[in-house]
Amino acid sequence: MDILDLPQEILGHILSYLHPATIVRFGQTCKHAHDFIGPRNQILWKSAFSHVFDDPNDAWSLMPGTSRAPNGTPVEWDWHWELVGRLRALQVIRSKWRVADEHDHLEKHLNAVLSMLDTAKFAPTARELANGKVPLEDDRYLSLNLQILSDLDRYRDGLENLIHDTGTPQCIKYSGSDGNPWNSPRYPVTRSMSFDEHEKHRPESASRLHVLYGLTVRERITHKARGAARRKVYDWHRVGPDNDYGPFKRDGSGHVDWSLLEGVCSVISRSFEMCVDGHIAMPQGLSFSIPHRSLIDPTTPTDWARVTGHWLGTYSFLDFADLFAYNTWHGDARPRLDDEPEACGDLMKLELKLDDTLSGDPRLHTSLPVCTDLPMLFFSGLSRAHVGVHRPAVGIRGCACLVPGGREVRWRFIISYGGEDQWQLEGIQPGGIRSGGVYGLWSQCDHDTNGPVGPFCYFPAELCKSTSVVLLA
Repeated sequence: MDILDLPQEILGHILSYLHPATIVRFGQTCKHAHDFIGPRNQILWKSAFSHVFDDPNDAWSLMPGTSRAPNGTPVEWDWHWELVGRLRALQVIRSKWRVADEHDHLEKHLNAVLSMLDTAKFAPTARELANGKVPLEDDRYLSLNLQILSDLDRYRDGLENLIHDTGTPQCIKYSGSDGNPWNSPRYPVTRSMSFDEHEKHRPESASRLHVLYGLTVRERITHKARGAARRKVYDWHRVGPDNDYGPFKRDGSGHVDWSLLEGVCSVISRSFEMCVDGHIAMPQGLSFSIPHRSLIDPTTPTDWARVTGHWLGTYSFLDFADLFAYNTWHGDARPRLDDEPEACGDLMKLELKLDDTLSGDPRLHTSLPVCTDLPMLFFSGLSRAHVGVHRPAVGIRGCACLVPGGREVRWRFIISYGGEDQWQLEGIQPGGIRSGGVYGLWSQCDHDTNGPVGPFCYFPAELCKSTSVVLLA
């Protein structure tokens, strides 16, 4: 009996055990087989998809309220299209030479990688928990998506070229002999290339993937990349009351300004590395850019954001003369901020606890829309530097909530000295609930015209691997 004579349900069941590549080869045997495995056979391609990637329902079912896909898989989810798009993106990334040749499709590849990250399985399912599975801070081995994304560390050239070159008129063909793409003999852009002009053509997805991925080799080795990030972070005109002086879009929507947050992450990540001098590992990268990297304390089950506990972070700032000159310069030769000295603060340790008495605090209310799928959390605590036993702790209070859409978490911190509110910190946890860290902008609470501004970051202490640095209690 010919296999094609089998009932379609049985044939589909048999093929569902095969790898997608094998299914494609089966479809090349004859016209009938080709028609059978066509994109319309969603049941077959759903089975094929599950051989390679996580079932997105595992992630959606654990997302809060309306931020998850309603009633399971959304109608517009096409299993064949998603599978093919992801496999093509991975093929391009694994061959860094092809990134330039795929110029017209790079945004699709970016979205495919982000889709893998957004639908990665980040916690045990209800069935696994019922069978005694214990959730861990690092459950990446549960996720097929994370295993694939972790494997991309071997192909970081292709992934980083995808992040940086999407939206550029021309792309890097290959790196120089020293691995530095700026030294490539066929690099088609001069060293006087305007990063600001480049930014106008980069899609938001490129900035978002960069934030979730972390520092790249290219931005580490060029002063121009440092200057491009600083020009975003220290620009007074990018923040105001319509975005609460934080990394949000200036349209009153409350959505994340990924381009601005990209600059914040680039600047403060290097500052954090300088601050800890290699003694603490920053929880940065794709494996920390999904929810539930830190666990809920069973003694505070309402603390969905993992507010309670210790946080580690730092801040940085420009000399005010450089900041003022950059923002008030008139003419063509505006400072580039490539080499201006930038100061890094101490390694700060926060000790936070939930404090519902602050729910009426006007400093902790916002006019920007927020997602109400989970309740806003209010907290208070202390902030102190890890060095200097006798250095006083300062008071800190704040709130955490979901941004519109429910994926990212918004944080506000108010720092007080001597009972007077001094600094307002507006941050985003880009990886989602209880993910790697919070990045944002600090400014004065009274928001005086031409006041200081700079980036900051905080990370859950249990996600930072400490070695020789002693963190004082």
